[in-house]
Amino acid sequence: MLYVTSCHMEVREPCCIHPEDTKIRPIPWFEKFIFTVTDLWLSSCRPVIIGNDKAKAVLESGRPFIIGLWHFSLLYTLFHFRKYPGVIMVSGSHDGDWVAHYIMRWRQIPIRGSRHKGGMKAIRDMAEAMRTQCIGAGIVADGSRGPARIAQKGAIILARDTGTPVLPTGFSARPAFRFKSWDKTMLPWPYSRVAMAYEEPFYVPKDARGQTLEIYRRHFEDSLNRATANAEAALWAGGRLLEGI
Repeated sequence: MLYVTSCHMEVREPCCIHPEDTKIRPIPWFEKFIFTVTDLWLSSCRPVIIGNDKAKAVLESGRPFIIGLWHFSLLYTLFHFRKYPGVIMVSGSHDGDWVAHYIMRWRQIPIRGSRHKGGMKAIRDMAEAMRTQCIGAGIVADGSRGPARIAQKGAIILARDTGTPVLPTGFSARPAFRFKSWDKTMLPWPYSRVAMAYEEPFYVPKDARGQTLEIYRRHFEDSLNRATANAEAALWAGGRLLEGI
């Protein structure tokens, strides 16, 4: 059963998170200013949620889960899930520094790493934090350098090692600005209608290796693409926005 709503779902408090592990290091004043403007900008957007009963159950359970997203949707998706404390894999690059500072404002925990440098160690660190603090996680499925919309195995390995469900998400906005980057990052304009779509969450067996991992990776990729298509359709079907939602 699908549901569509313009309101964010209720968020339960995480079951255990230690303040000392989410301490925010000093951030320059100009970064704080930019982040504040960004928060106000994104807060003005009008969200439409498209999902299913299983996704809703995971979101409202109060238990950890892994958010999967495409890199192009990073800006709004991180903001959308800001009330779900968790560990987020962030690139060790200079651009990653900005993302790390930004998510720490919401008491998220950045774990630095990527497929090209420190990725497996980051996955192990994320798994440890999820187990010890009983929090969720977020992973950009196509990584920090792409190729765009091709899922890597990080989220699948993390789900296997923690026994935590993966929730594939999709995003679209109208009107929005597209950056000329490898992933065509999307930034909604103020007061834009935005759509967040959820596919059915799934688990990865503890014994998944080799070809089985690849099967789940492909399923993850397909789910992210379906969620993205559903988000786009919610805003663009028939050439008009959803009205009265």
